[in-house]
Amino acid sequence: MNWITANPNIVFYILLIIALLLTRIPLIGKYFRSVNTLVHEAGHTFTTLALSGEVIAVNLFADTSGTTVTKAKGKFSQILIALAGYPVSALTGWLCLLLLHKGYYLYILFILTSIALIIMILSLRNMYGLFWAGTFIVLNLLLIYFNNQNTIYVFSAFYSVIIFTDAIVSSFVLLILSFKQPKKAGDATNLQKFTKIPAFFWALLLLAFTLFISWLSVKNYFPPIKTLI
Repeated sequence: MNWITANPNIVFYILLIIALLLTRIPLIGKYFRSVNTLVHEAGHTFTTLALSGEVIAVNLFADTSGTTVTKAKGKFSQILIALAGYPVSALTGWLCLLLLHKGYYLYILFILTSIALIIMILSLRNMYGLFWAGTFIVLNLLLIYFNNQNTIYVFSAFYSVIIFTDAIVSSFVLLILSFKQPKKAGDATNLQKFTKIPAFFWALLLLAFTLFISWLSVKNYFPPIKTLI
């Protein structure tokens, strides 16, 4: 029995710390943080399609930001599309941690690879986005092909905690922007345009939802600290 298999709870918290630190490092950190950007933009994309709207373009940028350009009939549909990004990120983090908790590590790779492939084929338009999605898909397909359980667990857990942590961090950043630069607060700004309700209200609402889902994730799926002793 190897160390990873024998100590999965310790490995989980090590990966959590690594995710918090590594994702703040230029280049490589931003590369892995783009996993959450992908999920966020996929939230806008799939919501648009579910509401019979049109996805014109999705862009992923090297600074971990992203945009989704859509067309939809009716203000209510536009509001739902604008709302979707942050909740979908939080819920995806919750789902990944649930699968990790249940031992379905491979499912996490399949889900994230499928999202990247669908977005890449359907609507990804800029060069960095295509490069990132292509390399991300190839990396995960290699992990699936070689089927090393320890490596699959490490990457699945790493992706899960990145989505979990970055969903929280990006929601706080949105709230700060909504106060300091309400015209540059992304989804909150769009929601303000559609509803005439201030951006900070929407940012606060999105943060509250993210924190609630994150609390459920920690409560139900984080390994108990006492198991580390």
